[in-house]
Amino acid sequence: MNTFDCFSIGPISMIHPGIAVATSRAGGVGILDGELCRNQDQAIGNIERLLELVKPDDVVGLRLRSEQIAANYRILERLRDRHHYLIIGGVKGEEIGSLVAPERKIIIEITEIDEVLSIREDIIDGIIAKGHECGGWVGEDSAYILLQKLKSVTRRGPGNEALPIYVRGGIGLHTAAACRAAGASGIVLDDQLWLMPESPLPKTWQKHLANLNGQEAITIGERLNASCRVLSRPGFEAIETLQELAEQLERENAQSWREKAEALVGWDSPGMLAWPLGQAIGLAAGYRDRYKTTGRCVQELLNGSREQIKIAQKLQPLGENAPLAVEHGTKYPIVQGPMTRVSDKAEFADAVSQAGGLPLLALALMRGPQVRSLLTEAQQKLGDRPWGVGILGFVPQAVRSEQLQIVEEIRPPFALIAGGRPDQAAQLESLGIATYIHVPVPKLLEMFLEQGARKFVFEGRECGGHVGPLSSFMLWESMISTLLAAVPEGVESEINVLFAGGIHDARSAAMVSAMAASLAERGMKIGVLMGSAYLFTEEAVSSGAIVKGFQAQALTCTRTMNLETGPGHASRCAVTPFAREFYQTRGQMMAAGRSKDEIMRVLEDLTLGRLRIASKGLTRDAAGEIVTVDENQQIAEGMYMIGQVATMRDRVLTVQHLHEEVSQGSTDLLSKVRSEDFSRQKVRSKDFSPSSDIAIIGISTLLPKAQDPERFWQNIIEKVNAITEIPANRWDWRIYYDPDRNARDKIDSKWGGFIDDVPFDPISFGIPPKSIKSIEPLQLLTLEAVRRALVDAGLEEGKFDFTPTAREKTSVIFGAGGGMGDLGQQYTTRATMPLFVEKTSSEVWERLPEWTEESFPGMLLNAIAGRVANKFDLGGSNYIVDAACAGSLAAIDLAVQELESGRSNMVIAGGVDGMQTPSSYFCFSKTKALSPGVWPAASIKGPMA
Repeated sequence: MNTFDCFSIGPISMIHPGIAVATSRAGGVGILDGELCRNQDQAIGNIERLLELVKPDDVVGLRLRSEQIAANYRILERLRDRHHYLIIGGVKGEEIGSLVAPERKIIIEITEIDEVLSIREDIIDGIIAKGHECGGWVGEDSAYILLQKLKSVTRRGPGNEALPIYVRGGIGLHTAAACRAAGASGIVLDDQLWLMPESPLPKTWQKHLANLNGQEAITIGERLNASCRVLSRPGFEAIETLQELAEQLERENAQSWREKAEALVGWDSPGMLAWPLGQAIGLAAGYRDRYKTTGRCVQELLNGSREQIKIAQKLQPLGENAPLAVEHGTKYPIVQGPMTRVSDKAEFADAVSQAGGLPLLALALMRGPQVRSLLTEAQQKLGDRPWGVGILGFVPQAVRSEQLQIVEEIRPPFALIAGGRPDQAAQLESLGIATYIHVPVPKLLEMFLEQGARKFVFEGRECGGHVGPLSSFMLWESMISTLLAAVPEGVESEINVLFAGGIHDARSAAMVSAMAASLAERGMKIGVLMGSAYLFTEEAVSSGAIVKGFQAQALTCTRTMNLETGPGHASRCAVTPFAREFYQTRGQMMAAGRSKDEIMRVLEDLTLGRLRIASKGLTRDAAGEIVTVDENQQIAEGMYMIGQVATMRDRVLTVQHLHEEVSQGSTDLLSKVRSEDFSRQKVRSKDFSPSSDIAIIGISTLLPKAQDPERFWQNIIEKVNAITEIPANRWDWRIYYDPDRNARDKIDSKWGGFIDDVPFDPISFGIPPKSIKSIEPLQLLTLEAVRRALVDAGLEEGKFDFTPTAREKTSVIFGAGGGMGDLGQQYTTRATMPLFVEKTSSEVWERLPEWTEESFPGMLLNAIAGRVANKFDLGGSNYIVDAACAGSLAAIDLAVQELESGRSNMVIAGGVDGMQTPSSYFCFSKTKALSPGVWPAASIKGPMA
């Protein structure tokens, strides 16, 4: 049976292995990472702690670089006798056969697809695809791209089965579903877990990880052919040192970057070393608040991603005539992205439209006459079919005004503003032009929603041309979570979302469908926006959108690179002579000591007109005239803007075929994900049953001689006997006691466990003091016990509403039984007295409680849970269960079921009992349920929550 696993990876040299322990206990695989370890004794200690704290059949593991294997034999020795994973990074064809062992699974971690070619498939058990968005040393490809490449280069294990692929980088609930849809065998978590309770990071360190979105994790050394991703925060001196080192080595064209950089990367006090954190750190705060614990996060990702697949299979959000397609008036929910100097031909727009997509014409920096000519031609050619324009929100005001004037006249049905604002979109929407805007980070999405924007494009860093800060997986995961949380009920149908960056075929689109299934389930409409994929179509050349030479470069492209003119201004291009000229110029200027502003200006000037040379084979001559250039000059001088899609395609196809593959192909691929893929059963020995992922976060006790848990535990340790004679202030045992067990109307025990006086403030619970006489003391004691338990959990007043539904989904379940308490029996006596005594003195009546409106609820056992729910404003279930002496355990069992079913997020549960009346002593005595002797057993239970 196929399985889907969840790994977590954390440093082996931290103070404890808490995240690995929690992951393994939850059914995942906890991995300790030794790559940057500088303390071998700490590493060995953490491995030993990990093994001590998990069950024998819980799976654990170790991650090392290949060159570290020999130096870590002591750690490997400690793993020898149990099932474990060994993850090895940086394998370059070395012989690792000596590491094969019966109890060991060997996983190779790769950052580039070429690394797979050197692997001996017969001795490994899987591959981890470590994406560009991860922390530490990374390759060029993101997790989204690397997974697609690995699935297209199928590797086989010893039994000729496909080698399992595990994905690391930008993983969350939604991208985990995407990985499942693509055929991955599991996911790998790392930075998402750094703020969990089990995190080994000191609290003073964790404060640097709050309020991040992921773009704070930057790469250094990209131009030295070895990128290292680290966290950049104000005051982190190690980052500045690392950047200065990279610039120095770039000027010197040195080859020692990685060796020197590793001395500056690792785990130490903030700023002392550069922390190797990836973009997924932007998910950490949200996951801490949502999942609370590592174990719950692991299980939610496994179970939730499975459900996402089922939803996508049912709704088919990218299928033909999907909701977004219907709204657009197209056959498919596919939009052709506006590409500068490419999608500026009406003929090409017509081809996209004829094939069922929505074409967008790129206006770029066109002046008024050019815009009018293009839009008029498109309007004539496409007629009533939908089409639109792509506008740059940051163009000079004069250019924008000319463009918008003509757009307002012709009024194409659709528009997309890159780098735009909600007010710009609103201006076009008021003219009846449905307008999309790009959103690069989650905080902007929240703001755009508040300002009325409803149509969005989420474009990952894998795209061609200008790139944003976040990879597709990381961006999409964050944006989906933001929409689910921020879009109010009733507004969902107004939300349209286009996903972009790396989408080009059935598998990439199936991943989008699975990932965005929860949006579709809420009623939001989703689609895809593609750009680079169209460069491989026959129509792109035949329509004149690009010259044949551009397509030839796309077909042979195996690598892309970002041409960065300055911070935040980078464009992804194919690696061609101009790309190399660009960085040669940059390096020469840096070596000459030129300022950053001067370097930026020179590089921006260098790129002018280069895209037109590549896409159209045109340039301006010395006289300013547009002239044609030959193919050799195109290759030598052209800038081939293209996304990472180009590194995965090597054939030409029609636009119709492309659309069918993305829409129907993705739907078919999703339908083939078998139900077996949803079953993840961890093999356990017969001696163990799976643990429930339940945390006890607060406790209180009101017991004989122990009014708090600490005193109760101390009494156990000190063997304190809490059994006493029945106190005189309760009732006079001498009236009833007789050591003769058969004596009529007598009890044979005068001992029991009794609670000392408990301070109780009725006003704090909203109870009028005059009502106290009508309420059973057990109900009041329970309120106080619950209050103390909540304080112990850190949920006192003002801190309870940690989520929008915290109170609404908190239930109350108590084990309680034995009938009425002291007060109830007194009311029963008052009610039945006339049946047995004809004339009762007023003195007797005065000794009994008076009936009031509160008497009935005040003595009911089943009102105990209700009173707690009412006084603490809890909206979940509330009830009691009577299982005699097992009442507390029954309540806990029901609480666990309530939590595991998802009906409740929190439950207040325990046992409440105060039945120490003469009646209960008679019941036990006459049943002969009390042991004879000086200290016979008696009920000693007291309220506990």
